[in-house]
Amino acid sequence: MSVKNKRSFTIMIIPHSEESTYSARLPLFAVQLAVSLLVLIVAGLCLLVFSYIRVLADAREVYALREMNRAQQEEINALAAETQRMVEQVRVIDDLVIFVTEKLDLDVEEILNEVNGDSGEGFGYYRGGSDEPDLFAGSLYGGGSEADGVLGRASQNIIILQSLVPERSETLDLVSEYVVQADAKPSIWPARGRISSGFGMRKIPYTSGYQFHTGVDIIGAYGSAIWASADGKVIFTGYRGSYGHTVVIDHGYGYETLYAHLSGFIVDDGDLVERGQTVGYMGASGRTTGTHLHYEVLFKGSPVNPSNYLQ
Repeated sequence: MSVKNKRSFTIMIIPHSEESTYSARLPLFAVQLAVSLLVLIVAGLCLLVFSYIRVLADAREVYALREMNRAQQEEINALAAETQRMVEQVRVIDDLVIFVTEKLDLDVEEILNEVNGDSGEGFGYYRGGSDEPDLFAGSLYGGGSEADGVLGRASQNIIILQSLVPERSETLDLVSEYVVQADAKPSIWPARGRISSGFGMRKIPYTSGYQFHTGVDIIGAYGSAIWASADGKVIFTGYRGSYGHTVVIDHGYGYETLYAHLSGFIVDDGDLVERGQTVGYMGASGRTTGTHLHYEVLFKGSPVNPSNYLQ
């Protein structure tokens, strides 16, 4: 066989019928070129499939990250809203505390010391304006852009506020206690008139000798109104020996008041009365030298000077 024949391929087609055969001679370089093209095509397809699979995986990862970012953003928004709500709650409580303490002329710092202890530790007291405590140092959305950092700061703010709200509520409860005690403390004159006899040792007006006077005597017009000097509950109405017609009111927190020598009373045992409400009328019942009100203030069962409570 010649060299020329060695560098070619012959393809023969032999039919099963009686037809003649066909043959085609292909040069060797053409076959090599076709095989090379086929290999290149297969390699290209494999590379294309690999690239597609990788892009698809990246797309799924991007989608997952996008969903995670969306979820974190929603969580950030929820934490920010909760933070704002709790800040407003703290402000409302603080404003109410300040309003009540100012109305009652109470010492705010003294109240806070009872809540926070003598160490002075604790959060700053909100008074509005520039005095507002910097609860959000390193702002919620300030510094860094990583979601985890933002979530961490937001969560820390929530923790701070969650501890602050009960503290402020405790302050409000304490102020409310002051309010109740202030309502219970006798603080107004029980009748119109002037004091004729004060609290302490005095000469007995209707006999010789001295005695301790446990109240004050207020001289006024016969039948003039006698008022409860604080909110409370009537625990006695009736005739009590030398005191004559008497009304006793329990104001709570250890305070009681007694109104004696009345011409009559318009309350009954168990009645709830308010400061300034009429409970009886000035008279001269019992052992007395004339028309007046004998007025006593008792604290934890012991008489104290009513003049200290008269405004």
